[in-house]
Parts: sequence; C-alpha cells; structure tokens
Amino acid sequence: MRSNSNPSTVNDRWSNQRGAALITTLLVSTLLLVLGGALLLTTNLAQGLAIDSTSELQAYYSAEAGANAALNVLRGNIASNPAGTNATFLNAVNTTLSNWLPYSATIDGTSVVSLSTNPAMGYTVAVTDPDAATTPVGKAPVRLLVRVAGFGPKGARKNMELWVDRHTFDFTPVATVLIRGNDDNTTPVAAFSVGQSNSKTYSGIDNAAPTSSLPVFGVTHGNDLTVVTTEINGAQPTTVTGGGNPKEQLLTNSQLPDFLKTADQARTFLNTMQDDATANGRYFTSTPATAADWGTTSDPKLIFVNGDCTLAAGAGLLIVTGTLTQSGNVGFNGLILVLGQGDYQRNGNGNNNTFGAIVVAKFARTWPSSENGQSHPFLSATYNMSGGGNSNTQFDSNEVDKALTVAGLRSMGVREY
Repeated sequence: MRSNSNPSTVNDRWSNQRGAALITTLLVSTLLLVLGGALLLTTNLAQGLAIDSTSELQAYYSAEAGANAALNVLRGNIASNPAGTNATFLNAVNTTLSNWLPYSATIDGTSVVSLSTNPAMGYTVAVTDPDAATTPVGKAPVRLLVRVAGFGPKGARKNMELWVDRHTFDFTPVATVLIRGNDDNTTPVAAFSVGQSNSKTYSGIDNAAPTSSLPVFGVTHGNDLTVVTTEINGAQPTTVTGGGNPKEQLLTNSQLPDFLKTADQARTFLNTMQDDATANGRYFTSTPATAADWGTTSDPKLIFVNGDCTLAAGAGLLIVTGTLTQSGNVGFNGLILVLGQGDYQRNGNGNNNTFGAIVVAKFARTWPSSENGQSHPFLSATYNMSGGGNSNTQFDSNEVDKALTVAGLRSMGVREY
C-alpha cells in the first residue's frame, strides 16, 4: 500500500509565537524583582523611621522631664547649689535655673542637665518674665515663661513652654473693702456700719506703696452706694480716706474679680479653694485652734473655714463660708474672703490693724433638690462694725500679694512649639 504522508513535513502553525514563554517569564521576574526591591526599600525606610521616632520620643520625654524639674525648682522642692537659697520668682527670672539644676553634660554642643548617657538624653531650661516691661524693679514677677529644650540621640530635639503663675488665683483688688451686692440691683446690704465709737480709720492708700491708692469701699449697685455714702458721712469720729480715689465707688461687673461676676462662678471658686485647702491640710470646719494655724507676715497661711469663724491674729489668705467675727485687739494681714454666708461682724474693745483687702459676698452654696434649675444669685451681704477701741483697716498690696501665693503656684498650661 502506498502512503501519501510526508514525514519531512512539520506542523508549523505556532511558529509565530516562538519565545513567548521566555518573554513572559522575564516580565514576571522583572515585576517580582521590582516588588521585592520596593519591599526591601520600605522595610529599610520603616526601620529608619522607627529609629528616628524613638529618638524623637526620647527628646520629648527629656523635655517633659525638664518641665517637671523646673516646676519643682519654682515650688522650692530642689535645694540650691550652693545651698541656702530657695528659688523664688525674683531670683529665678532670666536664668537657666543652674543654681538648682545640674548642667553636667554636653549634647550637640549644648550644656544640658543629663538624664542618660546611653542613649544621650538631657534638657535645658530658660526662664523669663513675659511682663518685664511692666514689672516694677525689684519686684517678683507675677508669672514666668519657662521654655525647655529636650535632647535625644541622633540630633533629636523637642521644645516645650509653660506659663507659671505665682498667685493661687487671679485677683486684683478694686477696693479695700469690696461688698458684692444683691443681684436684683435693688435690695441694699443687709447691714453696713463702719463704727461710731472711738477712732476707726479706713484707708485706700497702699500701706506698701503710699503713692498708690484704691477706693475704700466698693459696691455693685446704686442702693448700696447710697447706704455706704450715708454711713460714711455720718460716721464720727471714724475717718475714711481713699487717697486720690473716692471713699466709695460703684463698680461695674466687668471691674470685679472673675469669681464675683456670677454666683455660679463664686460657688465654683469656693469648691476649688476648698479642694486645695483639703489637699494641703488647711481645711477647717470651725475656728483654727492654734496660733501656728493662723500664720505670720513672714509665713502666711491658707486658712479655709467651712463654717463660722472667730478671727485670730494672723496673716495669709483667709476664706470663711459662715459668719466671720473679729473682735478686740485682733488684726490680720492679707486677704479676707467672707463668701457664702457673707456676714462680717467686727466688735469689742481693743485696738487692731487689718492690712490687705476684704471681700464680702452672700450666696447659697447648696439648696434642696426641689430648687434645682432655679436661680441662686448673689444676696445682700453684711459688714458691721461696732464696739469701742481704735482700729485701722488699710489696703496693702504686699500683704495681698503674699496671700495670693500661699496655696502654691499655678501651671497655666504646657505646649510644644
């Protein structure tokens, strides 16, 4: 049989696709190579970023440590070198606190307080007075600006700043005796008397700086002003002098300290100060029993009495929520706040001096649940002096300033910059 097949004939129908598998393999390999390279690059970058992030975090913690150390210095918790000089707002301003903090190492060419040598961590502190243009020469600033630079390894650096206030709360006296009036702007003070027997003197002239002065009595509505003016004009032999200011002045709400602008703010203020006093062991429910509790002009105290109190000779910041009774030879230097019951009674024989400032305001701190949602405004306060003896009540800016420092400084906030 004869076959027609040709064994030499080759089926060539795929001839135009020869080498496709090789090209595909090369393309896939290239893609995998690119992906692998990208993965390696990303891994290296992530590793580098992680290392840098750690350095940045260490610098941040260094700055935090510096901020805390600066506060400890200003609070007097760190001894000076040489010993014997506590930090104050006056001797700390325009310094790096080097008398209290050990600058013992160098990082990136900067002398720092060292926290660690491996890794290298440390901080620097710079203290300035932001109100230098208005701070009297030789007087301690009211607030300080503290700037801290935290250093970490690999050149990492973080900057922080914080404001530190020397005063316990914001208070600028507007009168020697400030009586917060009834919020109805009509009902006058419950009682007001400056004393009629013997010699009573009231002065708005600053005992610490006689060229400055305030009104003697400050009130917040017209009917109170009428009562106070009538009493002063008829009070003989009592002498009332405001220096270059009127003896009595009607004050607007904007002129008042923040905690006297509304009764709600007054309640919040009292609660805050009660918490501070409790934390510092300066909370009492009746008259403090010992002389040491009352402080002195060289060592003023915070005294918070949640209830009635009989004044004893002392100095500092006195807050009374009940009736305050001052009698006889008892005087006080500082700031007296009679808030809540708003009843200040001064009576009895003897001579005394009260230097500083006085605030009296009446408002409810608590009420029955049935009155929730109702208004609980300022009510009519009482300032009543009677009895014999001589007394002097005079504004003193230094005594007020010292009183405002007794509960410790305030940190007004921290930020990174």
